[in-house]
Amino acid sequence: MDSNHQSNYKLSKTEKKFLRKQIKAKHTLLRHEGIETVSYATQSLVVANGGLGNGMSRNQLLPVLEKCGLVDALLMPPNKPYSFARYRTTEESKRAYVTLNGKEVVDDLGQKIILYLNFVEKAQWKELRPQALPPGLMVVEEIISSEEEKMLLESVDWTEDTSNQNSQKSLKHRRVKHFGYEFHYENNNVDKDKPLPGGLPDICDSFLEKWLREAEKNLEVGIH
Repeated sequence: MDSNHQSNYKLSKTEKKFLRKQIKAKHTLLRHEGIETVSYATQSLVVANGGLGNGMSRNQLLPVLEKCGLVDALLMPPNKPYSFARYRTTEESKRAYVTLNGKEVVDDLGQKIILYLNFVEKAQWKELRPQALPPGLMVVEEIISSEEEKMLLESVDWTEDTSNQNSQKSLKHRRVKHFGYEFHYENNNVDKDKPLPGGLPDICDSFLEKWLREAEKNLEVGIH
């Protein structure tokens, strides 16, 4: 497209509406969250409307983003209507920006959600991490290895359980299996008077023992 044609090009009503929505999303992020977007391409994108706060789950969003390239990280802050995606390369993030902006997706409740993407600087990624943990809470990085993670996943039995020891359901976009208590999605709660008879997979006992030993070692280090 030559410069004269480009300068004379008029946006359609749909394109104008999308542009207004995208600009509004940028201003909302800056005004309410202090998140500043940039006009040039980076590896990181903020995905407005693609957050936990408006019904979008990681299992829904990640496959959509991965259609445009390899996603290095996906950060979904609790109760926020946006998320952050970091691609392996800038070319992949540019592809996502072009392909997914204005894309309509459906959440777990069947509601239609339109995504609006903007570029952000990598530095903002670190600023969103929690600055301090609640008293008594300890985070142990990489406590489960890749091999152990695979063992845990393989220990979950997805065959139909006729005795209903562990409740499992097939939702719109994922399968769930409940341990301890069945989670009721209609009220986001459990019935504490009706515990499930089935326990955790046996392999969890060895992991629990390992974690308790790690906790004891960390406490000893803290005392000394």
